[in-house]
Amino acid sequence: MGHRLTSLASSQRRSGGGIRAAAIVGLLACFSQSVALTGCSGCSRPPVVPAALGRSAGDDACGPIDDGLAHIPQSFNDFAPPARGSGYNDPQYHCTIVRLTDAKRQFHVAVHHQYSTISPINQDDTRIMLITESGQGVIVDMSGNVVVGPNDFPGINAANVPWARSAPNVFYYTNGNTLYSGLVSGRAVKSRVLHTFAGYPRVVIPDEEDLSEDGDHLWIVAGTQAFLYTISTDSTSPGLNIGDKDAGCGWHKIQITPSNKMLITWACNGAADGRGQEVYSSDGSLYWHMFNNSLHTDVGRDLSGKEIAIVARIPDTYQDACPGREGADTIQLDPPRAISCLIDLNGTPSHISYRDSARGWVAISLFDQGTCPDYSCFSPGLVADWPSVWRHFYEEIILVKIDGSAVFRLAHHRSRSAEYYWAQSRAAISRDGGYVVFDSNMGISDSGLNSYSDVYIIKVR
Repeated sequence: MGHRLTSLASSQRRSGGGIRAAAIVGLLACFSQSVALTGCSGCSRPPVVPAALGRSAGDDACGPIDDGLAHIPQSFNDFAPPARGSGYNDPQYHCTIVRLTDAKRQFHVAVHHQYSTISPINQDDTRIMLITESGQGVIVDMSGNVVVGPNDFPGINAANVPWARSAPNVFYYTNGNTLYSGLVSGRAVKSRVLHTFAGYPRVVIPDEEDLSEDGDHLWIVAGTQAFLYTISTDSTSPGLNIGDKDAGCGWHKIQITPSNKMLITWACNGAADGRGQEVYSSDGSLYWHMFNNSLHTDVGRDLSGKEIAIVARIPDTYQDACPGREGADTIQLDPPRAISCLIDLNGTPSHISYRDSARGWVAISLFDQGTCPDYSCFSPGLVADWPSVWRHFYEEIILVKIDGSAVFRLAHHRSRSAEYYWAQSRAAISRDGGYVVFDSNMGISDSGLNSYSDVYIIKVR
């Protein structure tokens, strides 16, 4: 599900909140200390669990290798988040996590990190791009110190603000009918016009799109047209009619593939062209009607360099390759479009982040797509039997090697994700695979802010 910047607060809200439930201390301890080395029913492969909590020689990721078991987060109902700029070690998996923002005190509105398919971290791992609930940009450093505040950030008309690949202090944004680059200089931003799309009142870098792998291309939406823009030559491809966003059967979200094709999710499902999920070439021709339905997807390359999509669960057209038919799969974008099971997720909803093709690590964040009352709600919406329904990977952030050879469990994100859409953590991995950024409303049910979340960062290695 993509961003809706016109009013970020309007995106798929569900009412929720309330006071925290009392901790179920004895039961939590029983579950959290369970480390029996057994496999999970329907997993795509048997667990590989060396000694020392699943660590393996030569691995440098922070968490343990998956043991195939459900682990209930310790102190689920009485865990207090740290102060902004402070950190903690995940009680279960021991990765270091730092709180980057204190939305209520700093901005008086919720703050988010864009989306799982857009790296919020710049090219040299020194700056993080954030977006407030009111649609303003914010840049912080890796400890949460504000570098560019919302009042010093240029006006933007879309929540996608991708970092450049060539220079760590440069990013791209749109406002009005113009595409800009922004150069961070001290605590200010120096803006430069890249291209004005004459004849169109508004252009955007569309929902879910990061900068291209080559650092030189973006798909830009102008009115009902999509153009592939080349930064180095200030040129555009022929326009492709994609309709209006989420109106009728127009576009819903757009991503760019490693070879600069456009992956588009339409607002309507179906087997016809312009429905479901499709891939278009840069000349605007249909390359592949991928699925009849839409699903959470990211794109990149496998370890042999082939273009692939990582999909949360193949819904139709092709069969899910995981034994339980409830996993995340990889599928080649070019014929013969071979499919492989990446990891069995037992049908749990997930967001996919694959910004790290060079090292081959995929960050996957799991969430509760139900409505409260459910297992990931604040009291009184937290169901009484939530420990007994907790399953493998619930409310976790995991790291999976793109060939499926390793699965690391990094953290419980602790966000009560069934409360509202922006409570979903939508974890995003950095381009070098060293960090994962996520949103969470952990421990704060009464912030007084619409769609409250704060932003946290995991140091993976």
